[in-house]
Amino acid sequence: MTTPATDLAAEAVADLSALLGQLAGDPPPPAPEPPVNEQAAPEPVYRNVEAFVRDYLAHVVERRLASGPDSGLNWCPRWWSHPEAISRLYALWRAWETLRVSDPQTGMSIWWRDHLDPHLAALTAEYGPFNRCNPTKHTEPRPLPIELAPPEVLAQLPDA
Repeated sequence: MTTPATDLAAEAVADLSALLGQLAGDPPPPAPEPPVNEQAAPEPVYRNVEAFVRDYLAHVVERRLASGPDSGLNWCPRWWSHPEAISRLYALWRAWETLRVSDPQTGMSIWWRDHLDPHLAALTAEYGPFNRCNPTKHTEPRPLPIELAPPEVLAQLPDA
């Protein structure tokens, strides 16, 4: 038997996997059949990550923004152009929606401490995805350089 928190976590993982698949150009997976005898999950407050960032996050996060040589937070107004930012902000949105329902007493404190603070620090860090952006300028992301792994290396992995 699964608990509502487990179901929400599984749904969040599935949603993130689908989003990352879309970024990679994968076809969308078929929609799962809803359970027959289970209570419907509460509706999210924000319909998607864009609404969450625009209508919530942009209003509750107060930081000095970098502008030119001044120190401050590196933020990109085109956050949605950075794959890492999409993934992290999507995770923040899903965690926020889950914790508001599963732990209405302390969930928001947990969300700030365990979710927002580390993700925001990573996004806006000196070497984070927004490092070459500022509130008035977007710089296209640069993917990490990679070389394809040799088949003999991949064959050693448990899911080969």
